[in-house]
Amino acid sequence: MKILKIKANGLKLFSDNLDIDFTTLQRVRNEKNEMLHQISSKIYQNNVLAFIGVNASGKTSTLKLISFVIQMIDNEPINKIKCNDILEGISVDDRVDFEVYFSIKSDKLYKLHTTIKKDYIDNKAIEKYTIENENIWMKHINTIITKKSIFDFSDIEPMLVRKGDEEYLPNDISIVISLNKKNNTKIFFNDLVDWTNINLIRVIGDFPQELITFLDSSIEYLRFNVDDLNDAQIDLKEIKLKFKGKKELILYSPLELEKYLSSGTIKGLNVFMSAISSLQEGGYLIVDELENHFNKEIVATLIRLFMNKKINKKGAVLLFSTHYPELLDEFERNDNIYIIKNDHGINVQNLSKLLKRSDLKKSEVYESGYLEGTVPSYESYMAFEKVLCDLKLKEDV
Repeated sequence: MKILKIKANGLKLFSDNLDIDFTTLQRVRNEKNEMLHQISSKIYQNNVLAFIGVNASGKTSTLKLISFVIQMIDNEPINKIKCNDILEGISVDDRVDFEVYFSIKSDKLYKLHTTIKKDYIDNKAIEKYTIENENIWMKHINTIITKKSIFDFSDIEPMLVRKGDEEYLPNDISIVISLNKKNNTKIFFNDLVDWTNINLIRVIGDFPQELITFLDSSIEYLRFNVDDLNDAQIDLKEIKLKFKGKKELILYSPLELEKYLSSGTIKGLNVFMSAISSLQEGGYLIVDELENHFNKEIVATLIRLFMNKKINKKGAVLLFSTHYPELLDEFERNDNIYIIKNDHGINVQNLSKLLKRSDLKKSEVYESGYLEGTVPSYESYMAFEKVLCDLKLKEDV
């Protein structure tokens, strides 16, 4: 399954209807399509989506929304999805609508419309989200004549309608589950948003020595001695860590690695191992504040892995947020970049709709203030400077 577009409205955190397109909005040139994955003759997917904004603009919330939708269409009950906090703030009278466009096996295109409401149970002691209405439409990809008609289902009747009386379907699981079972479809994705401020080894196993050397050339080897209990559980016996020219260290918990490895190395092992599995499966990797603990070249290397057709053979997608506009210069296109602002609600805009020229240096455009709301306001800076100027200095002792 390939997600092509996500639309949402009714969310209290967002000021406008949200529209995130995984496909290209600009013209695709054959000689410059390295960072794209072709789904059909008219549909190309951007393999990297970047979300940039100032502090507290809503980058994390936007990534959480995408993660929520991915899990919802991957058969997860919406009440068990960790990031369902993006629904917070709605009342029992409110409705949140999602439209998700996706393809299966590159020959059929689907539109899913889901309406979610909030209910109370046990005398209002517990909040619960339920799916009130839901429809699925389908059309064959080879019937798409123009790019503008890709997401047009106006003359098509729904192939599946949620009636509310499905005997074996809980009211918080999407009806897309029937499609997934029929097509044996499963979305592979790694969501690292919750790990943004937690820098511990989350993957236990054999790391490629080349990756370890890339992150820290002073490490001779890092090995985990484990026993497999079952497919989902392992028993860690010991960790062997050796730096070049030093004695081997024997550790018994991943927590101990924090004493010896830099924060960048630890995050690098987590992120790059997640990237490897996503690339193998053609899945989705979501990383918040990608630049944290990394130098620019390591971040750029990760981005380039997903933009390299020889490596990214199955069309895996990297979605990341950042504060650093310099990372935008990695991209030749504008339509894989989203500018996020927060003015009485989160607003997410595709750069290609704000900036028509792709040849301009994106970091300079972003930092110039041309896009508005992309740099801290001059007034707030001057107010803060005045506070510092007015500070009373302690007398020298």
